[in-house]
Amino acid sequence: MNDLQAHYLDRFTPEVLFLFSVALMLLCIEIGFRIGTRGLHKAAKAQHSQVRAIMGAALGLTAFMLAFTFATAQSHFEIRVQGMLEEVALANDAFMQADLMPEPFRTDARMLLRDYMGDRAAMAAASDEDDLQEVFRLMQRAEVLQDEMWAVGVAHARAAAVDRNLVAPARGPFLDSVIGLMDIQTARLEAAISNRISGVIWYTLYLTGSLSMLIVGYQASLVGRRSPMATATLSIAFSAVLMLITDLDRPVMRFFEIDDSVVTDQVERMDRILAASTDE
Repeated sequence: MNDLQAHYLDRFTPEVLFLFSVALMLLCIEIGFRIGTRGLHKAAKAQHSQVRAIMGAALGLTAFMLAFTFATAQSHFEIRVQGMLEEVALANDAFMQADLMPEPFRTDARMLLRDYMGDRAAMAAASDEDDLQEVFRLMQRAEVLQDEMWAVGVAHARAAAVDRNLVAPARGPFLDSVIGLMDIQTARLEAAISNRISGVIWYTLYLTGSLSMLIVGYQASLVGRRSPMATATLSIAFSAVLMLITDLDRPVMRFFEIDDSVVTDQVERMDRILAASTDE
């Protein structure tokens, strides 16, 4: 967890990548058109059919690559959503299991869990504001809080072992939930940072898109004219889908957001329980 911008495409905003893709596609169409118009003779009718067939195959391959890449990015997004839901459930379990612990373990465990979920809500807010430094700080703090929760659980288990004259402390349900939170943290980091779309796929996607636009431009030269509306529409559509895929695959998304209402609801619930226990 050294850098949230480990992927080279993360150095550029989605808007910049969109404009670059549009310019690249338009340039490839123009190059293909100029290559086709360099010859002084008219192409035979059979060549028209051949180029149209190749153009259809190339555009179909590009569409397949876009669909495959989008599905991959979507699966990464769904893993993050599922990880958030599982984390909320584990935090709620640990919070309720802490009620069976004596003082001061109960209060310490619940306060740590409240801080942990509060940081999760703050992390979502920082992500919406593109504050990567704050997101990174909260991710590091989450590991510290997990270690502190583990220490509280171990201290309680050792105290219980002494009271019961046990040789070794037994791991209770609270510690199981803490371990679950640690595992979910690792899985979420893996999905957000490590499990990214490979650079080879990005290169191949841009290559097939560029070659397809070259053929589109060449086909336009064979009929003697090109449609600015058609070429611009094709380039913008390709670039827009590519921008969405890029954003979906990023740790901090701009156009997509995860509904974190379950996190804020859990924080409010913990606050109510803590306030009620204080009043008692």
